Amino acid sequence: MKLIVVLINKIHIFLFSLFFTISYVFGQTHFTVPQNVWRVSIFSSTASGDWIGENGAKEVGQDSILFSDHSDALFGLNSTTFQGTLTELRKENVSTLTSKIEYGFTDKTTVSLEIPYIRNLLVERDWNWTPDFLDESDSSQQTINELQDYYFSPRRQTSGFGDISLGVKILLMGTPAWSAKGLVSMYGGVMVQFPSSRPLSRYHSVNNSHSSQFEEVLLGPGTTLWKYSFSGEFYKKSWDRLFNISWAAQIVNSSKTTLNTPIFFLGISQTNPDSIAEHIGLTYLYKRGTEFRGMISATLDLWPERISLMGNQIWFLKRQDQFISSNPGWDKRMTSHPGYDTEMIQISQSFVLFLNNLDPLKKIGPIPFIVEIGTNLPILTRNNYSDFRTWIGFTCYLQMW
Repeated sequence: MKLIVVLINKIHIFLFSLFFTISYVFGQTHFTVPQNVWRVSIFSSTASGDWIGENGAKEVGQDSILFSDHSDALFGLNSTTFQGTLTELRKENVSTLTSKIEYGFTDKTTVSLEIPYIRNLLVERDWNWTPDFLDESDSSQQTINELQDYYFSPRRQTSGFGDISLGVKILLMGTPAWSAKGLVSMYGGVMVQFPSSRPLSRYHSVNNSHSSQFEEVLLGPGTTLWKYSFSGEFYKKSWDRLFNISWAAQIVNSSKTTLNTPIFFLGISQTNPDSIAEHIGLTYLYKRGTEFRGMISATLDLWPERISLMGNQIWFLKRQDQFISSNPGWDKRMTSHPGYDTEMIQISQSFVLFLNNLDPLKKIGPIPFIVEIGTNLPILTRNNYSDFRTWIGFTCYLQMW
C-alpha cells in the first residue's frame, strides 16, 4: 500500500514538474521547440501602403510611349500618332490569416509548416499622362484612358491561399534557450516555399472581348523559393526577468519557371492584345532575384512571467529579376525602366507585446499560451510597398508522446 502511495506521489510530482517546465520553457518564442512538443500559431494581420519607386517617390515608374501611324480597330485608332509619358501610382491593402505548425522532431531539430490565407487583397492603380505635344486637338488622353480601362482595372481585388512553406531548423552549436541551461545557441535552417497560390491565367482571345486575366491579382511570385538561414540567440535571466537577444540572416534563391505572360501595352509598340501576345509569347521564363534578409531583436520581461516587450529591425535586399520571352524589349522593360526596378531594398522596425499565460499556478485554462500584438513601421523603402502593418497572434504549446 505504501509503495502505491509513493508511486502516486512521484507521478504527481513528475506531472507538476513537467507542466512547470513546459510553462517556463516557453516564456519567450524561440527558434526551436523540445522533442515531441508542438507549437501551433495563428496570426491575423493587416497592411496598407503606397508603392515607393527607386527615387523615393510614390510612383511605380514612368513609361515613354510612342505610337506612330498606328491603327487598331479595337480602340478606334486609325493611323494615329501620339507620344508622351505615362506614370503609374499604386497602393495596396491586404488582410492575411497565417497558420504555423512546428514540431520538435528531436531536441535539436524542429520541422515547420506555414499556410497563409489572404482574406482580402485590394490593389488600386492610378495613372498620370503627360503628352509631349500639347494642342487643343490632342486626343491622346482619351486614347490612354481607353487603354488603361481595358488592360488595368483601377481596383483589383482577390482572396485565397498564398504559397505554403515547409522547413526544418537544426541546432548547430550551444544549448537551446528554451532549456534555460545555456546562454548562447546557433541554428541553421532550410525552408522551401512552394508556388501553391493561384497563378495568372493564360491569355485567350475571345472575339476581342475582355480577358479575365486583366482582372486578376497574384498572391505569390509564382516560383519555388529556397530559403537558407543562419540564426542565434543569447538568453539570460536577471532580477527575475528574462532577457533575450536574437539575430537571423537568410538568403533566398529562386528556381527558374515558366509563367503565363501578363498582356498589356506598355513596353511594346502594340495596343491590340492579340498582337501583343504574338510579339511576346503566351509564356515566358522567369527567375526571381536572389534575396538577402537580416534581423536583430531584443526581448525583455516587463512583468515577470506575464508581459514581455520585443523590438526588432529587419533588412531586406533583392537583386534584379530575370525575364526571357520572345521580345527582348519587353524583357528589359519588365526588369527595369525609369523610376522602377525589380531590385528592391527595405528597412523596417517592429515592436511586439507578448501576454504570457504560462505560470502553472496563475495561468488561465489547462493549455499554456502566448498572445502577441505587434506593429511594423517602414523606415526605408525602394521599389516595394511601404506597408504599415499590424497583427495579433495566438501561440499554444502541446506535448505528445
